[in-house]
Amino acid sequence: MGVRGYPDLLRYPVMPTPVRVTVLVFGLLSLLFALATGHRLLTEGGSLGAAVFFAVLAVGCLLVAASLITRRPWAPYPAYALAGLLAAASLGLFGAITCVGLGLLAWVLWALNTRASRDWFGGRRRLR
Repeated sequence: MGVRGYPDLLRYPVMPTPVRVTVLVFGLLSLLFALATGHRLLTEGGSLGAAVFFAVLAVGCLLVAASLITRRPWAPYPAYALAGLLAAASLGLFGAITCVGLGLLAWVLWALNTRASRDWFGGRRRLR
């Protein structure tokens, strides 16, 4: 019996769509925070503290995206923590940024707790 009859036998499980979108969101946030870091460093009135803050957020978002991509079983927890911190930080601003922060938190909580996502993170580590 060859592999012809079982084409999916030697393939890794496909990343669920909610996880893909979450990786994309954190990747875009990382890019935006990196641009904000550069902007704060290049402007005359930009403070070093703000640049360091944005750089830390850029690295944090990049690490969350990388841990989700590499299918670490603990990957949802840093995503929850970072989304929670961003939502909490946005609460004092009241407005569109608050909606974005709370929306990000709601998305991450929903996307990483769908059955497909939980199965993908906790699934078998061998080829199926």
